[in-house]
Amino acid sequence: MKIKNPKVTLADEARAGVKEDVRSGFLDWLFQFSVTGDDGELYSVGGSILSLALEKIDVVSINWTKGKGHVEQLPNSIYKIGRFPGMEFERLLRKPQGTLQIKKEEHKVTVICGEEYKVECFEDNSWRFTIDSLDGEYKADLYHKPHGYPLWYGRDEPSLLTQHSVTYGYNWAGNVEGSLFIKGKEVKVKGLGIRERYVAVDSSAAELGGWEDWGWVSFNEIHSSLYDMRLGKKDFAVYDLQTQKYYPEGKLTIVHEDWAFVRAYDGFIPSTYKIKIEVEDGIYQAETHVCNVTTWGVTFKVPDFPVATLTFDSVEGSFTFNDGTVKKLSGGRGVISVRQWHAYPNLLPRELYSDEVQKGEKFDTL
Repeated sequence: MKIKNPKVTLADEARAGVKEDVRSGFLDWLFQFSVTGDDGELYSVGGSILSLALEKIDVVSINWTKGKGHVEQLPNSIYKIGRFPGMEFERLLRKPQGTLQIKKEEHKVTVICGEEYKVECFEDNSWRFTIDSLDGEYKADLYHKPHGYPLWYGRDEPSLLTQHSVTYGYNWAGNVEGSLFIKGKEVKVKGLGIRERYVAVDSSAAELGGWEDWGWVSFNEIHSSLYDMRLGKKDFAVYDLQTQKYYPEGKLTIVHEDWAFVRAYDGFIPSTYKIKIEVEDGIYQAETHVCNVTTWGVTFKVPDFPVATLTFDSVEGSFTFNDGTVKKLSGGRGVISVRQWHAYPNLLPRELYSDEVQKGEKFDTL
């Protein structure tokens, strides 16, 4: 979404309400990072503070996973299966409404929700996340530093994702560094990631049109984040760190390929993404490969409307300028979260793609 002044202020970080009548008020301070540790492992780290007005609760969600899996073609079958590490650690805490506190100071905004989750939003647009499971299992101290401007959902005017899904806020890709403390052992990490400020009135999974992609794919030279409602709204922000050009408008196309069944998800996911964003000065393209899949949501289980987070282990990209010059991009990373109206495919008998036995595949082709 293009807005008159895309600069993020501390007022945006502290925003806690909307003009519209709140049928299902929803606030969040969320992050999803892809980082490499000094132990050589690829980590996918996430968390959020949620305030749900209708349910009268505040929610803390924290999680991390590491490692890479693979997709394999099953013998004597048309199907592929994904074998991924899945989630290593997850914690969901439901707290009484009012636990979430927003403290406004002269040069920063601090948001806390109990002792487990604190976000400090600074005037230079950096955020510091302080996470603690309080039982010695997991702590994190992470800094997120974005560049340029974010993908705005809405600011003075809302973004209307569907007829009655009214949203304000932004998501923003940027650099990440800090430390994870896993059972007391420190792992220093560095990479890229996205953060989100979100204020919503209502939403409906049935209006998604079957599929939704939300997340980021970024490089050392260009940062980008995107939102693609398959049959509806498509939005993105691309920021070129070298030319300092900001692209909030254009045409977004995502091609999903190499579908594979993931047991924990109880459905199929695309293991390859081909992303093309046409902007004023050229074409930004990225091709990615999924190395891990984790379910997410308020239960971390497969709900009626399945949701999953896909972490990429290889991301290749380029920016082709209008004069034909091609800029090769380096250091690619990305994470995409998907949401479905129902598991895909839900029309075929599960016996075709289920594998409860674990030994010997049951993906027999008709």
